[in-house]
Amino acid sequence: MFEAGKVIVVGAGLAGCSCAIALAGRGINVTLVEAGATLGGRVQSVSLRGIDREIDNCQHAAFRVYNRFLQLIGHCDAREILRIQSQTRLSYLEVDKGRISTLKSGKLPPPNHLAMSLLRAPFLSLKDKIAMQKAVKALQKMTEKERRNLDDIDFLTWLKENGQTERAIKRFWDPLVMAALNIDSANASSSSAAFLFRKGLFSNTDSFDVVSFTGDLSGVLDPALRRTLSSVGVKLRTSSPVMEILSKDGMISGVSTRDEKIPADTVILCTPIKPTTRLLRGGNSSEINNSIADNLESIGNTTLMGLHAFHEGPVLPENTQFVTCIEEPLIQMLFDRTGELDEIQRAGLPGHWISVPVSFADPYLSMKDTEIRTEYERVVKTAFPNSPELIQFHVVRAKRATSALRPGTQRFRPNADDASSGIILGGDWLDTDWPSTMEGAVRGGLSAAAHLLAVSGDEQMNDWHHDMNWPDWPEPPRRGSKGWTEW
Repeated sequence: MFEAGKVIVVGAGLAGCSCAIALAGRGINVTLVEAGATLGGRVQSVSLRGIDREIDNCQHAAFRVYNRFLQLIGHCDAREILRIQSQTRLSYLEVDKGRISTLKSGKLPPPNHLAMSLLRAPFLSLKDKIAMQKAVKALQKMTEKERRNLDDIDFLTWLKENGQTERAIKRFWDPLVMAALNIDSANASSSSAAFLFRKGLFSNTDSFDVVSFTGDLSGVLDPALRRTLSSVGVKLRTSSPVMEILSKDGMISGVSTRDEKIPADTVILCTPIKPTTRLLRGGNSSEINNSIADNLESIGNTTLMGLHAFHEGPVLPENTQFVTCIEEPLIQMLFDRTGELDEIQRAGLPGHWISVPVSFADPYLSMKDTEIRTEYERVVKTAFPNSPELIQFHVVRAKRATSALRPGTQRFRPNADDASSGIILGGDWLDTDWPSTMEGAVRGGLSAAAHLLAVSGDEQMNDWHHDMNWPDWPEPPRRGSKGWTEW
């Protein structure tokens, strides 16, 4: 039996925090080392000029299908930081008409639970809807082996081969792919896109219930994670970027930061692609680790932008949380962020907050903030002519926000145990099929923890798979679960 000894987890995003909490909860001696000052990784808040408090870097929505993420929040006893839809409601805005169509889940089993509201929705024609049934049936009948074999084909090609109209692609399929994978259908792996629809929209009737945060991201996540890490005995070092993985006589001996050397027998990397490849290629790097680094670089990243608009009053109609802006390449969605926040969390905002996530924002990085603002104002004033005046507008750019799940990238995603002895992999880029989401991060971290526990002799972890609940944590909430706030 392998003795875990001292373990260092590098990176205190959701992957690293999940990994450290899971390991320490089962008796492993863990030190968690984070380069930044706050926990949560890319799910974080930022300070912007002219605003007296921190706000989200970008809109981050979760879904009820994010089972491991919701388990983490439950285990952190932080249910109050989330609000979950009691019914799936996806709203689509035809900007030129100012008309909103809302798809709602009904009583029919998946994949037909949205069928009744979809049939009535005017943003798609009858021809579009009939064609969509062909693709839905193909996704439903597809085996997991067949799905993974689609990885070399882009999703746009797959949609066209399965009879989808141009309107259905632009108005239904592509917006969902963009929001979940941070890449459009023309550039996305069909395997990854099919996973999205099979796991989300077409698995359970409640899978796509939207989950929102009741406060700014770092303001609610960081305290909950710190409290839980402390309660299970994890030693936390923040503002300590890891410079190198250390080894002695061919064995892992720890890591070096800017200020110290921290001894350990095992190092778990729960960092984004760029710092992970740097550490894998560090001193005394093995051929195996160099190959993993090459593969991760082959996956690459795509960009997100967060647009934050503050108005004199609400912009979206009452009881509308968010809308997808149909056939708008830049202003893709509008979220009523003020409406999502608890009332006490609205203090310090300069106005009513509309958050706009711009997925696959690579083509727009060079646009000036003033140009982006002009596009935002055009969309809002066209759709809602009487909308309150805009007070402030801010743009936040994240150049390496997520992994780029293009055709052919599935083969480059490693497993937790692929690195050389003493190093375990645990990022959101692991081969879990999940994209770079909050759920993908937690699953990556737990997969790393499960591997270490299994080789350490924890028999309960021998057959654990990330589709299973983590055994030490509360079960994820279903509709009506006690202790969770719904809207």
